[in-house]
Amino acid sequence: MSWLDRFRAPKAPVTPLQTEAPPAEDQAPAPGSASAGSPLIARSAPAAETAPVAETAPDAETAPVAEAAPVAEAAPIADVAPAADAMLQRADEAAPPPEPAAKGFWRKTWDVLNAPIPGTPSFGMDRVDLGQIAERLATTRDVLVDKVKALVKGRTRVDEDLLEELEELLLESDMGVKVAEGALAHLRAEAKAGRLEPDGVTRALAEFLKGKLGPQAPLDLAAGRLAVVVLVGVNGTGKTTTLGKLAHRCNLLGLKVVVAAADTFRAAAIDQLEVWAERAGVEIVRHSEGGDAAAVVFDALAAARSRGADVVLVDTAGRLHNKANLMAELAKIRRIVDREAPDAPKEVLLVLDATTGQNGLRQAEVFGEAVNVSGVVLTKLDGTAKGGVVFAIKDALGLPVKLVGLGEGLEDLRDFDPDVFVDALFSEKAAAPRS
Repeated sequence: MSWLDRFRAPKAPVTPLQTEAPPAEDQAPAPGSASAGSPLIARSAPAAETAPVAETAPDAETAPVAEAAPVAEAAPIADVAPAADAMLQRADEAAPPPEPAAKGFWRKTWDVLNAPIPGTPSFGMDRVDLGQIAERLATTRDVLVDKVKALVKGRTRVDEDLLEELEELLLESDMGVKVAEGALAHLRAEAKAGRLEPDGVTRALAEFLKGKLGPQAPLDLAAGRLAVVVLVGVNGTGKTTTLGKLAHRCNLLGLKVVVAAADTFRAAAIDQLEVWAERAGVEIVRHSEGGDAAAVVFDALAAARSRGADVVLVDTAGRLHNKANLMAELAKIRRIVDREAPDAPKEVLLVLDATTGQNGLRQAEVFGEAVNVSGVVLTKLDGTAKGGVVFAIKDALGLPVKLVGLGEGLEDLRDFDPDVFVDALFSEKAAAPRS
């Protein structure tokens, strides 16, 4: 029987309950409630004496109200409700999410898919980035590589005139006298042996410089083992910014990070580091401004052990290398680290501004005497013509360049790979950056 037949079929009369009074007018049950169509509702119709429908209805079975009651029983809308709900659900699933949520989701997915595998030492400077790195080194390329190519163009042999002009170009890029003299000696020997023509000078120079940089020296960081990284350097080199970028990268690698705000000397330095820690999503240990920097490091190491952290990153006050009292404070921090984390791998990274060129070498010498520097972070390499200082640092100080800053973004701190760096510097054409 269809729902329409059930609607038309008369129902058996129902005996009203005489013991219950009809509900008050302002308490009448809502349509579709359990009381709708009940005998109490049927009895309430005669209450309105002037209602013609109630007076003329000869039979409760044929009364319009009694006949309408089966509508609630059949509930045709309820039969199609599940299908309608399913259609709405499918429509909601097919609709694109709001724009801000979509951007956040896809950006996070992209970051996760492109992040290095946890436990690997790479911080993103690989051959996939060759074109992007070449573009960031454009200023140094203009001073060095492009001028070398212009110098040898049209030459028929490698002679002393060519080598003298080449030496000038190398010094302009801040490679230093020792590196420049070594490069000229190598090229001169190759030319005398008949193995070098002018069109091969650029390639031969690139191979010589690769050898001067030595192998890659990545940071020794891994999950499940505490490591300590202390950043030192003079004011303005970008220590705090570098620490924030490094914390972000460690977080992407799945490493638990604790930051020690040991720059208690500079006004607002702690607040600045707190902003970076929040952006990177890592914990920070801080004291009040003007406090004991070594005490901050002590507490940070204790917190790292209790929380099972993998890395402690220590930010220190920027100081002039000729300030004996400040250098003594730095040495105290190093003693605390050695005493409280004797078995932990330790890195003391000197942050140098690439735009200062050879002036940074003296800083490296003095800091190395105070805290036993293990490597260099070279910042602002994307905006200087003095990128040749990379080679001078390794040659004069024996310190590897471990990280380089190639921009202002969180992802622009790169693990330094000598081969990739030289290939990007001497590449024929800088490729467009990846979007």
